[in-house]
Amino acid sequence: MVKRFDCLKLLASWLDEHALTVTSRGGNAREWAHLRPAGANFHSLNMGTCMSFAIGLALAFPKRKVIAIDSDGSLLLDTSSLVTLADVNPPNLLALVFDNQAYANMGATATARGADLAKMAQGAGVQKAVTITSNEDFAFRVKPALEAQALSFFVLKSESGRAQVKVDSRLIHGRPMLEHFISALLRHPDYQGKRIGRKGLRWVITKDQSSQQLDFAHALAHCVS
Repeated sequence: MVKRFDCLKLLASWLDEHALTVTSRGGNAREWAHLRPAGANFHSLNMGTCMSFAIGLALAFPKRKVIAIDSDGSLLLDTSSLVTLADVNPPNLLALVFDNQAYANMGATATARGADLAKMAQGAGVQKAVTITSNEDFAFRVKPALEAQALSFFVLKSESGRAQVKVDSRLIHGRPMLEHFISALLRHPDYQGKRIGRKGLRWVITKDQSSQQLDFAHALAHCVS
């Protein structure tokens, strides 16, 4: 079993300031916000939405590494995202699924009864889908994957529970988190629009802006408008 906090601490030490990350709700969000409070981090996505959101972000920012920090309970709610993941096959996406075989408050997940998320991803067409069971294996596999130009999908068999960390709740919940994330995107060197005005978040579209990035920016703008 891996220790999630230790793995995330390693991951934070490997990322540059321009990497983009998304997390599911619960311990993933709290621990990651504690370890990486700055940067373009979208926290606490609702159950079943983390992987799909990460795919969209990877398409919008193809030159940057995007890391999905998901959980077994969240991914099991929408396993169809694995089919999309395989179809799109974004080479800049690293997917990490912490599998502790339990929901936060609702008992065991299906992985406690034999469901295998790595095999499900393989069946959907993801070529590199691997289960990791130790912190040493995490370091051995994940660090090279960050440097590779290929989709990687890792299921991390993890201990239950969460680290007791202090985190500003504004970094992981609601409108303040959304605005923090969008502000980081607007400052990102790969963002091709411009921010204008002091009230609200609006975009001036440049002629060379990609349609994927434009669609993603508009979707986020509606979230906070």
